[in-house]
Amino acid sequence: MDARASAIRSQLLILRHRGGDSAALPELVELWERPLLYYLRRLLDSEADAWDALQESWLRAVRDLHRLRDERAFPAWIYTIARNAAFSARRGRRAVEPLPEEGAGDDARTEAPEPALDGWDPMDVHAALARLSLAHRDVLTLHFLEGFSIAEIGAITGTPGGTVKSRLFHAKRAMRALLEGGGS
Repeated sequence: MDARASAIRSQLLILRHRGGDSAALPELVELWERPLLYYLRRLLDSEADAWDALQESWLRAVRDLHRLRDERAFPAWIYTIARNAAFSARRGRRAVEPLPEEGAGDDARTEAPEPALDGWDPMDVHAALARLSLAHRDVLTLHFLEGFSIAEIGAITGTPGGTVKSRLFHAKRAMRALLEGGGS
């Protein structure tokens, strides 16, 4: 199911849940479990940590679902919760790799052409993705693998759109270098 269809299905499931349908919430969890786990696995060092963060994400989401005013915002909302759970888990393990400060090393006013990332073997892409910094893994996963727009990534990460664009540019450049064998 594509991202747009998942978002529409989510809206319907939330409305059903709010209307008292007890089957809607398990369907919502089932719809988003795999994509969220995939995202969390990119942010955390082990699959077990990703599963723990996923469980924590759903506990928070179920507890706070009544606060979600616009059902259309659910995908970005649940990814924000998942991202926060992942970063909490990283802090708890003292394996924190700090995200760059706003603008630090992310100069959006670059003259270089945007690097292309298509045409690579998926296994090579995943191996290279694992070698990127946390900030670059985060933005690439959200944009290319999860299909979020720049604005949605900004909302999920709490980062201005210009910074998201810059991180995405630099992340693609770093990924391309790794794929071409020039990365360390």
